[in-house]
Amino acid sequence: MRLLLLTCWWLLLVIVPVYAEQVTDALGRQVGGDLVPQRVVSLAPAVTEILFALGLDDEIVGVTSFCNYPERARSKPKIGEYASPNLEILAAMQPELVVMAADASSPELLSRLEGLGIAVYIAYPRSVAETVTLIRSLGQLLGKAEAAAVLATGLEQTAACAQRQVALRPKVRVLCTVMSQPLVVAGRQTLIDDLIRIAGGDNVVPEGLSRYPTWGIESVLSADPDLILVSPHPGQTDPSAFYRNWPELKAVRTGRLASVEADWIQRPGPRLSLGLRALTRALHGIDVDPESSQCQD
Repeated sequence: MRLLLLTCWWLLLVIVPVYAEQVTDALGRQVGGDLVPQRVVSLAPAVTEILFALGLDDEIVGVTSFCNYPERARSKPKIGEYASPNLEILAAMQPELVVMAADASSPELLSRLEGLGIAVYIAYPRSVAETVTLIRSLGQLLGKAEAAAVLATGLEQTAACAQRQVALRPKVRVLCTVMSQPLVVAGRQTLIDDLIRIAGGDNVVPEGLSRYPTWGIESVLSADPDLILVSPHPGQTDPSAFYRNWPELKAVRTGRLASVEADWIQRPGPRLSLGLRALTRALHGIDVDPESSQCQD
Protein backbone atom coordinates (compact mmCIF):
# COMPACT_ATOMS: atom_id res chain seq x y z
CA MET A 1 0.00 0.00 0.00
CA ARG A 2 2.82 2.37 0.91
CA LEU A 3 4.50 1.66 -2.42
CA LEU A 4 1.24 2.38 -4.25
CA LEU A 5 0.83 5.71 -2.44
CA LEU A 6 4.40 6.73 -3.25
CA THR A 7 3.89 5.80 -6.89
CA CYS A 8 0.69 7.87 -7.11
CA TRP A 9 2.44 10.85 -5.46
CA TRP A 10 5.33 10.61 -7.93
CA LEU A 11 2.88 10.49 -10.86
CA LEU A 12 1.14 13.59 -9.56
CA LEU A 13 4.47 15.43 -9.44
CA VAL A 14 5.15 14.42 -13.03
CA ILE A 15 1.80 15.24 -14.59
CA VAL A 16 0.70 18.32 -12.61
CA PRO A 17 1.28 21.27 -14.97
CA VAL A 18 3.57 24.07 -13.85
CA TYR A 19 2.29 27.56 -14.53
CA ALA A 20 4.45 30.62 -15.06
CA GLU A 21 4.02 33.69 -12.91
CA GLN A 22 2.58 36.68 -14.72
CA VAL A 23 5.12 39.48 -15.13
CA THR A 24 5.13 42.95 -16.68
CA ASP A 25 7.56 43.66 -19.52
CA ALA A 26 9.27 46.94 -20.48
CA LEU A 27 6.24 48.08 -22.49
CA GLY A 28 3.86 47.49 -19.58
CA ARG A 29 2.44 44.35 -21.18
CA GLN A 30 1.37 41.41 -19.01
CA VAL A 31 3.17 38.22 -20.02
CA GLY A 32 2.82 34.73 -18.54
CA GLY A 33 0.15 33.11 -16.43
CA ASP A 34 0.02 30.06 -18.70
CA LEU A 35 2.15 26.93 -18.63
CA VAL A 36 5.87 27.57 -18.18
CA PRO A 37 7.37 27.90 -21.69
CA GLN A 38 9.54 24.95 -22.69
CA ARG A 39 10.77 26.39 -25.99
CA VAL A 40 12.34 29.86 -25.92
CA VAL A 41 13.92 32.06 -28.59
CA SER A 42 16.19 34.90 -27.47
CA LEU A 43 16.55 37.92 -29.74
CA ALA A 44 19.08 39.69 -27.49
CA PRO A 45 22.62 38.60 -26.51
CA ALA A 46 22.15 39.80 -22.93
CA VAL A 47 18.94 37.80 -22.59
CA THR A 48 20.73 34.73 -23.94
CA GLU A 49 23.37 35.10 -21.22
CA ILE A 50 20.68 35.38 -18.54
CA LEU A 51 18.82 32.30 -19.79
CA PHE A 52 21.98 30.20 -19.76
CA ALA A 53 22.87 31.49 -16.29
CA LEU A 54 19.43 30.35 -15.10
CA GLY A 55 20.12 26.83 -16.35
CA LEU A 56 17.76 26.98 -19.33
CA ASP A 57 20.14 25.48 -21.88
CA ASP A 58 17.63 22.84 -23.02
CA GLU A 59 14.76 25.33 -23.33
CA ILE A 60 16.68 27.69 -25.64
CA VAL A 61 15.79 26.67 -29.20
CA GLY A 62 17.07 29.72 -31.09
CA VAL A 63 19.29 32.79 -30.70
CA THR A 64 20.62 35.61 -32.86
CA SER A 65 23.88 35.63 -34.78
CA PHE A 66 25.25 38.06 -32.15
CA CYS A 67 24.64 35.68 -29.23
CA ASN A 68 28.20 34.49 -28.59
CA TYR A 69 28.31 33.90 -24.82
CA PRO A 70 28.51 31.50 -23.13
CA GLU A 71 30.30 29.23 -25.59
CA ARG A 72 27.26 26.94 -25.76
CA ALA A 73 25.25 29.77 -27.29
CA ARG A 74 27.37 29.56 -30.45
CA SER A 75 26.00 26.11 -31.21
CA LYS A 76 22.34 27.07 -30.86
CA PRO A 77 20.27 27.46 -34.07
CA LYS A 78 20.41 31.01 -35.42
CA ILE A 79 17.48 33.12 -36.56
CA GLY A 80 19.50 36.02 -38.01
CA GLU A 81 20.04 39.49 -36.54
CA TYR A 82 18.10 40.61 -33.49
CA ALA A 83 16.44 43.57 -35.25
CA SER A 84 15.45 41.57 -38.35
CA PRO A 85 15.04 37.87 -37.49
CA ASN A 86 14.06 35.37 -40.15
CA LEU A 87 10.44 34.79 -39.20
CA GLU A 88 10.14 31.65 -41.28
CA ILE A 89 13.04 30.03 -39.43
CA LEU A 90 11.78 31.37 -36.11
CA ALA A 91 8.26 29.99 -36.64
CA ALA A 92 9.70 26.59 -37.60
CA MET A 93 11.38 26.45 -34.17
CA GLN A 94 7.89 26.47 -32.60
CA PRO A 95 8.81 28.71 -29.67
CA GLU A 96 6.38 29.23 -26.84
CA LEU A 97 8.13 32.45 -25.83
CA VAL A 98 10.28 35.02 -27.64
CA VAL A 99 12.29 37.50 -25.59
CA MET A 100 13.43 40.61 -27.45
CA ALA A 101 14.95 44.02 -26.72
CA ALA A 102 12.71 47.08 -27.02
CA ASP A 103 15.31 49.08 -28.97
CA ALA A 104 15.61 46.29 -31.55
CA SER A 105 11.91 45.56 -31.93
CA SER A 106 9.12 47.19 -33.90
CA PRO A 107 5.33 47.19 -33.62
CA GLU A 108 5.21 45.25 -36.89
CA LEU A 109 7.56 42.52 -35.64
CA LEU A 110 5.69 42.26 -32.34
CA SER A 111 2.37 42.03 -34.19
CA ARG A 112 3.63 39.32 -36.53
CA LEU A 113 4.98 37.21 -33.67
CA GLU A 114 1.75 37.53 -31.71
CA GLY A 115 -0.15 36.70 -34.91
CA LEU A 116 1.70 33.39 -34.91
CA GLY A 117 0.40 32.71 -31.42
CA ILE A 118 3.80 33.24 -29.79
CA ALA A 119 4.08 34.96 -26.42
CA VAL A 120 6.57 37.87 -26.49
CA TYR A 121 8.43 39.52 -23.61
CA ILE A 122 10.03 42.91 -24.32
CA ALA A 123 13.15 43.82 -22.32
CA TYR A 124 14.71 47.29 -22.01
CA PRO A 125 17.07 47.53 -19.02
CA ARG A 126 19.14 50.74 -18.87
CA SER A 127 20.55 50.37 -15.36
CA VAL A 128 21.77 47.77 -12.90
CA ALA A 129 18.47 47.99 -11.03
CA GLU A 130 16.49 47.37 -14.22
CA THR A 131 18.78 44.45 -15.10
CA VAL A 132 18.05 42.94 -11.70
CA THR A 133 14.32 43.30 -12.42
CA LEU A 134 14.78 41.64 -15.82
CA ILE A 135 16.63 38.67 -14.30
CA ARG A 136 13.93 38.17 -11.67
CA SER A 137 11.12 38.54 -14.22
CA LEU A 138 12.61 35.97 -16.60
CA GLY A 139 13.09 33.61 -13.68
CA GLN A 140 9.45 33.97 -12.66
CA LEU A 141 8.26 33.57 -16.25
CA LEU A 142 10.35 30.47 -16.91
CA GLY A 143 10.01 28.59 -13.65
CA LYS A 144 13.45 29.55 -12.36
CA ALA A 145 12.55 32.09 -9.68
CA GLU A 146 14.98 30.71 -7.09
CA ALA A 147 17.95 30.64 -9.47
CA ALA A 148 17.05 34.14 -10.65
CA ALA A 149 16.92 35.41 -7.06
CA VAL A 150 20.45 34.10 -6.44
CA LEU A 151 21.76 35.65 -9.66
CA ALA A 152 20.03 38.99 -9.08
CA THR A 153 21.13 39.20 -5.45
CA GLY A 154 24.75 38.60 -6.46
CA LEU A 155 24.63 41.52 -8.88
CA GLU A 156 22.92 43.74 -6.29
CA GLN A 157 25.58 42.90 -3.71
CA THR A 158 28.41 43.70 -6.11
CA ALA A 159 26.84 47.08 -6.90
CA ALA A 160 26.22 47.86 -3.24
CA CYS A 161 29.79 46.88 -2.37
CA ALA A 162 31.21 49.11 -5.11
CA GLN A 163 29.14 52.08 -3.96
CA ARG A 164 30.16 51.60 -0.35
CA GLN A 165 33.87 51.40 -1.14
CA VAL A 166 33.94 54.53 -3.33
CA ALA A 167 31.52 56.61 -1.25
CA LEU A 168 34.22 58.83 0.24
CA ARG A 169 36.41 59.04 -2.87
CA PRO A 170 36.36 62.11 -5.15
CA LYS A 171 34.35 61.55 -8.33
CA VAL A 172 36.40 60.68 -11.41
CA ARG A 173 35.30 62.45 -14.59
CA VAL A 174 34.88 59.70 -17.19
CA LEU A 175 34.32 59.44 -20.94
CA CYS A 176 33.36 56.02 -22.29
CA THR A 177 33.97 55.30 -25.96
CA VAL A 178 31.52 52.93 -27.62
CA MET A 179 33.08 53.28 -31.08
CA SER A 180 36.08 55.25 -32.34
CA GLN A 181 35.32 55.54 -36.07
CA PRO A 182 33.04 57.46 -35.98
CA LEU A 183 33.53 58.52 -32.38
CA VAL A 184 30.43 57.39 -30.47
CA VAL A 185 30.32 57.88 -26.72
CA ALA A 186 28.01 56.70 -23.94
CA GLY A 187 25.65 59.45 -22.86
CA ARG A 188 23.25 59.81 -19.98
CA GLN A 189 20.43 57.38 -19.19
CA THR A 190 22.44 54.44 -20.49
CA LEU A 191 23.60 51.29 -18.75
CA ILE A 192 27.20 52.50 -19.02
CA ASP A 193 26.28 55.81 -17.40
CA ASP A 194 24.73 53.94 -14.47
CA LEU A 195 27.80 51.71 -14.07
CA ILE A 196 30.10 54.75 -14.09
CA ARG A 197 27.99 56.36 -11.35
CA ILE A 198 28.00 53.21 -9.19
CA ALA A 199 31.78 52.86 -9.63
CA GLY A 200 32.35 56.39 -8.31
CA GLY A 201 32.57 58.32 -11.56
CA ASP A 202 30.84 61.21 -13.28
CA ASN A 203 30.01 60.91 -16.97
CA VAL A 204 31.37 63.99 -18.79
CA VAL A 205 28.75 63.71 -21.53
CA PRO A 206 26.19 66.41 -20.64
CA GLU A 207 22.46 66.03 -20.25
CA GLY A 208 20.27 66.80 -23.22
CA LEU A 209 22.14 64.80 -25.84
CA SER A 210 21.12 61.46 -27.32
CA ARG A 211 21.93 58.32 -25.36
CA TYR A 212 24.86 57.53 -27.67
CA PRO A 213 25.93 60.79 -29.32
CA THR A 214 28.54 61.08 -32.05
CA TRP A 215 31.32 63.44 -30.95
CA GLY A 216 34.11 65.27 -32.67
CA ILE A 217 37.53 65.44 -31.06
CA GLU A 218 36.78 69.07 -30.19
CA SER A 219 34.09 67.89 -27.77
CA VAL A 220 36.54 65.46 -26.15
CA LEU A 221 39.17 68.18 -25.78
CA SER A 222 36.60 70.51 -24.26
CA ALA A 223 35.36 67.91 -21.77
CA ASP A 224 38.96 66.84 -20.97
CA PRO A 225 38.01 63.81 -18.81
CA ASP A 226 40.20 62.43 -16.04
CA LEU A 227 39.83 58.94 -17.49
CA ILE A 228 38.81 57.57 -20.87
CA LEU A 229 37.31 54.10 -21.17
CA VAL A 230 37.80 52.12 -24.36
CA SER A 231 36.85 48.60 -25.37
CA PRO A 232 38.63 46.18 -27.71
CA HIS A 233 36.83 45.18 -30.90
CA PRO A 234 37.67 42.51 -33.49
CA GLY A 235 40.54 43.70 -35.68
CA GLN A 236 41.44 46.53 -33.30
CA THR A 237 44.58 45.59 -31.40
CA ASP A 238 44.97 48.88 -29.52
CA PRO A 239 41.64 50.64 -28.85
CA SER A 240 43.31 53.52 -26.98
CA ALA A 241 45.59 54.44 -29.92
CA PHE A 242 43.00 56.92 -31.25
CA TYR A 243 43.30 59.17 -28.19
CA ARG A 244 47.09 59.19 -28.08
CA ASN A 245 46.99 61.45 -31.13
CA TRP A 246 46.01 64.21 -28.68
CA PRO A 247 48.65 64.26 -25.93
CA GLU A 248 47.15 67.45 -24.50
CA LEU A 249 44.25 65.40 -23.11
CA LYS A 250 44.57 64.96 -19.34
CA ALA A 251 43.74 61.24 -19.56
CA VAL A 252 46.56 60.77 -22.09
CA ARG A 253 49.09 62.85 -20.11
CA THR A 254 48.37 60.92 -16.92
CA GLY A 255 48.15 57.51 -18.55
CA ARG A 256 44.50 56.98 -17.67
CA LEU A 257 43.27 55.24 -20.81
CA ALA A 258 41.54 52.12 -19.48
CA SER A 259 40.35 49.16 -21.54
CA VAL A 260 37.25 47.23 -20.41
CA GLU A 261 35.51 44.39 -22.22
CA ALA A 262 32.56 45.90 -24.09
CA ASP A 263 30.19 43.06 -23.23
CA TRP A 264 30.86 43.54 -19.50
CA ILE A 265 29.44 47.07 -19.54
CA GLN A 266 27.10 47.07 -22.54
CA ARG A 267 25.13 43.84 -22.03
CA PRO A 268 22.60 44.01 -19.18
CA GLY A 269 23.18 40.54 -17.82
CA PRO A 270 25.14 38.48 -15.29
CA ARG A 271 28.56 39.78 -16.40
CA LEU A 272 27.75 43.31 -15.23
CA SER A 273 29.39 42.20 -11.97
CA LEU A 274 32.66 41.84 -13.90
CA GLY A 275 32.10 45.23 -15.48
CA LEU A 276 31.54 46.91 -12.13
CA ARG A 277 34.68 45.35 -10.71
CA ALA A 278 36.71 46.44 -13.75
CA LEU A 279 35.35 50.00 -13.62
CA THR A 280 35.91 50.40 -9.88
CA ARG A 281 39.46 49.17 -10.35
CA ALA A 282 40.06 51.55 -13.27
CA LEU A 283 38.54 54.59 -11.55
CA HIS A 284 39.77 54.12 -7.99
CA GLY A 285 42.20 51.20 -7.89
CA ILE A 286 39.76 49.27 -5.71
CA ASP A 287 39.09 45.55 -6.02
CA VAL A 288 35.41 44.98 -5.24
CA ASP A 289 34.67 41.83 -3.26
CA PRO A 290 31.15 41.53 -1.81
CA GLU A 291 32.45 38.89 0.62
CA SER A 292 35.10 41.20 2.09
CA SER A 293 34.76 42.80 5.51
CA GLN A 294 34.52 46.25 3.88
CA CYS A 295 31.23 45.22 2.28
CA GLN A 296 29.63 43.48 5.22
CA ASP A 297 27.07 45.22 7.43
